[in-house]
Formats: sequence, C-alpha cells, structure tokens
Amino acid sequence: MDQAVIDKLNEILKHEWTGVAQYSQAGFVVSGLWREVYSDMFLDAAKESFGHAKIVGQKISALGGVPTIERNQVKQTDDLYEMLTNGLEFESKAVQLYQEVLSMVDGKNRPLVVLLEEILLEEQEGVDEFTMILKDPSVAAQAKGGSASKAG
Repeated sequence: MDQAVIDKLNEILKHEWTGVAQYSQAGFVVSGLWREVYSDMFLDAAKESFGHAKIVGQKISALGGVPTIERNQVKQTDDLYEMLTNGLEFESKAVQLYQEVLSMVDGKNRPLVVLLEEILLEEQEGVDEFTMILKDPSVAAQAKGGSASKAG
C-alpha cells in the first residue's frame, strides 16, 4: 500500500488516541446537574474512539505500516459547554480525516473503502449528535458556567 495512505491512517490513529483521552477526561470531570447524562455519553465516545483506533491500527499493520502510539493535544475543561463544543470539533475533524483518506483509496482498495466508510458514518453521527445538543439554547445556557480550560 502507498506510504501516503499509511501516513494518513496514522494521522487518523493519532486523532482517535486523542479522542480516547479527551472523552475519558470529560466523562471523569463533568459535574453538576448534567453529570448523569453526559458522563456516560463522553465515556461511550471514548470507547468508540478506542474501537476506531483498534480497527485503524490493525489495518495499518496489515498494510505493512507501524501504528503510532502518539496522540494530539487533549483539550481539557470542566465546563460542560466547552466539553460539548470540543466534542463537536473533534468529531468534525475526524470526518475530515476519514474523507481525506477515502479520497486516496477510492477505486484502489474497495474493502478498505467500505471499512473507512463505516467509521466515517459513525463519526458523522457524532457530529450530528453534538450539533443537535448544542442547538438547544437551554442546554447550552445551563452548560455554560465558570470553568477552567487546559490543554494537555
């Protein structure tokens, strides 16, 4: 397989590792009235990112590459609104990355295209879910509050 494809898959893997950490952190620290709802949502998103990382990492190995163990910077905050907007940004970036690699392999490796399209669909569902949550002004208003943001 083309080294550029393996490199792009490793960029995706790096992004998925970031999702594992970022969503887990959000699930751990979310507090207040919305904790019961959003803690599980963030922890489920972390599991989904790990599942994607596993699939992508295995595919990189199968294609003759070495899966990365690196991750991008994690956005940390204890503000629910920021957690939700960070989630939307994360999912949107994932959609972009999967679309980029799909354009590289389309017409060259149909099974890989199908695999990546399935993940892309899940990432787009994440964009849609965060978009719908953030559309509700009452949730956004209640989620906004005094908080600390960090990058790690």
